[in-house]
Amino acid sequence: MSSAAGSRRERGTVLGALPPQASGRLWVLYGRVLGPLLGGYLLFDRAFAYLHLPGSPLFVGEMVLGVGAAATVMATRYLKMPIRDESILALLVAFAGWGLIRTIPGVGTYHLDAVRDAALWFYCLFGFFVTAVLARSPELIDRWITQLTRLTPWLLLWLPFAVVLYPLSDSFPTVPFSTVSVLSHKSGSAAIAALLVLGCMWLFPGTRSARSRTGWSVLALVVVALAATQNRGGLIGVMAGGAVGLAFLRNRVGLAARVVLVMTVGLGVASLLSLKIPLGGLQGREFSATQLIDNVVSLGGKNEPGNLGGTVEGRQQLWSRILAKQINDGHLVDGSGFGQNLASEVGVLDAGKDTLRSPHNSHLHILARLGVVGISLWIALWVGWYWRMVAGCRRLAREGLHTRRQVGVLTLMVCTAVLVSCFFDPQLEGPQVAALLWTAFGIGVTVTTVRPWFGGGTSS
Repeated sequence: MSSAAGSRRERGTVLGALPPQASGRLWVLYGRVLGPLLGGYLLFDRAFAYLHLPGSPLFVGEMVLGVGAAATVMATRYLKMPIRDESILALLVAFAGWGLIRTIPGVGTYHLDAVRDAALWFYCLFGFFVTAVLARSPELIDRWITQLTRLTPWLLLWLPFAVVLYPLSDSFPTVPFSTVSVLSHKSGSAAIAALLVLGCMWLFPGTRSARSRTGWSVLALVVVALAATQNRGGLIGVMAGGAVGLAFLRNRVGLAARVVLVMTVGLGVASLLSLKIPLGGLQGREFSATQLIDNVVSLGGKNEPGNLGGTVEGRQQLWSRILAKQINDGHLVDGSGFGQNLASEVGVLDAGKDTLRSPHNSHLHILARLGVVGISLWIALWVGWYWRMVAGCRRLAREGLHTRRQVGVLTLMVCTAVLVSCFFDPQLEGPQVAALLWTAFGIGVTVTTVRPWFGGGTSS
């Protein structure tokens, strides 16, 4: 089957899925604002998370989720169809349900703190809602790819400055009516954003010329290198996500060789010339080739003891203290619940400080808050999702549904990078990364379905 015929086939299945009645307009609205929401997070990270008004910060992500909740009430069937037909979404329902059960007791005691900590699980609503959106309007995937393509130049031109200036954020102005600096882009988030645009450019080569794609890819690798000097978790996440993407590309050997060549030559030249940016990084780390090499080498060993928030030993001590307290309190199975500051309770932070409320590892945070029950559901959820995605992408390739397959591969890359990076940073607790993860989760479920609720399944 020719590529043109394959494209017509995919277009035909998409159009065949649209309902005859013009209902579900709120779902369409949700789909239209989701792209700008994720774009704002990719560009500005935490500085975009709130609409700061005097005395009442409004969370942008929660406002968008509110649109999804209203759409659920007005046109429930678009959400009901995916949940009814997809067993992986039943696992997600179970995970969210357990999170709700463990959150309710803490609301009476800890009030808004319990709700804030519950973001660890309730951002999975992004995953539910995106499946409903695509059940209503499958063509929105094309819209999101186009938006990401248009955002790529602006994103890659800004991210190097965002990473380099982030250590100076305390001396820059804050978002109006808040304490959040306008320069609040974490290096790990920047690395994931760079991987996203890299994946989009190479999985959808028709969106750019070969020369343009090469130039922007080099700049994306620069962003990853700068971020890696400050955050090893982001580096490992990008490497894992990139490896997953390469596994699905036909020219993976040649592409991997070019990436390695560019990085090797770049690091070699930078090291020989002793190039470094004359600005201090986080925890005294330089923006230099030497620092990047040291970080890569340190992945196979241990750091010297130091700051508890930044060294391997410090994190291990924090994790072990929290888990030991959980066992002593008899909450290993059901978890400690939500609301209490876990770091302060084990003496890592003063009681008056509230900057770190978790084990600094989203996976262990799930174990601490939701216990063995929660972490078991979490593992089952992602094992099932990966099993489905790998099998689904292979099936889509056999059936000639090339665009759907490439979208599935991109979601695999993004989710892998985030899940690996979350071993080192509590990224799922904030919407900046969690919204991207759960949206990718839901899109992956959608494009690999064989059910008729999206695009007529895989039938002609």
